[in-house]
Amino acid sequence: MGLGSMTGWFPLRKLTQGYIVIAGGLISTLAIKLVQQFYRRRSEASSNIGMNNVVIITGCDSGLGYNMASMCLKAGMRVIATCLHSESEGAIQLTSQSDTTGQLYLVNLDLTDRGSIEKAHHSILEYLARAGPNVRLYGVVNNAAVMCFGEAEWLSPELIDMPVRVNLIGTMQFTVPLLSKIREHRARIVIVTSHCSRQALPGLSVYSATKAALRAWTDALRMELAPHGVPVVEFIPGSFLFHSNICGRQMYYFDEMWHYMSEKQRLFYDNYFNRYRNYLEPLCKPRGAQHIAQNDQLYSCVKRVLFDKHSKPIYKCEPWRYWVYYNAFRVAPLSLRDKLVHKFIAMPEF
Repeated sequence: MGLGSMTGWFPLRKLTQGYIVIAGGLISTLAIKLVQQFYRRRSEASSNIGMNNVVIITGCDSGLGYNMASMCLKAGMRVIATCLHSESEGAIQLTSQSDTTGQLYLVNLDLTDRGSIEKAHHSILEYLARAGPNVRLYGVVNNAAVMCFGEAEWLSPELIDMPVRVNLIGTMQFTVPLLSKIREHRARIVIVTSHCSRQALPGLSVYSATKAALRAWTDALRMELAPHGVPVVEFIPGSFLFHSNICGRQMYYFDEMWHYMSEKQRLFYDNYFNRYRNYLEPLCKPRGAQHIAQNDQLYSCVKRVLFDKHSKPIYKCEPWRYWVYYNAFRVAPLSLRDKLVHKFIAMPEF
């Protein structure tokens, strides 16, 4: 074998080994997933649901928060739903639904505003005190979040600060003052993270960073509260863009990015920026409060997160595409993983 043949053979062998490792990892993960599904079917729904149970859910204006609040109302629970706007579609629909189901208590909450957080705490604790000794705090669901697409260089200081304030700092500042009450009632804590907490995605650098940090905080909180019998649940909902208004302000964010860029940056990115914006415009339209279809995988996963009698530390809603890609990310060599990430997100490239 000549030297030229040898130099061509070694990279081919290395690439083949990489694919074997990926295939082995996927097969192992499939086996684990099948076992998890078996035990999931055996999990019991909580029989402890009703008017004596209170659940606190953030971000109920639309999306997951709205759907979680709706499910809890249908279960006959008392729901403290926090909304950024009391006149939002989600707040109005939940108020209407509560006339014939469980009880709703709306609380205005802006997670970027420390004063708003403190005011919300006061309202919540006052409500629980009025409810009486027979009423139990069932759970606190940290769902509120914002997302902004855009390359790191495009982001203004405000567009960096906002998701950090809402997704991470605001979530912590909202939860920590309630921990004493949570511990007293052994209420479950549910924290919504993201697949981005496992693998950062280009164009979502800040969102990925906040969710990765939130995942670490959730992990630590779970270990701290375990001796007190408090279950801490991480919920990874998978793709729910079309069920949510999480990026409903994306076009406004693009305007802010363009205004923030220097003339030199605008000349450099012009064509790419416009292709990027045009690609996302039909996907990131503002959406109202929409119910998730009951035959949707996400719907059944949300129900387990809320109502499983013995909750698990992590719940993941994984369409097959997510499952295949994210398990490939875990075992692929770095150079191959980066290519797979770009293929997964399928965004315009420079």
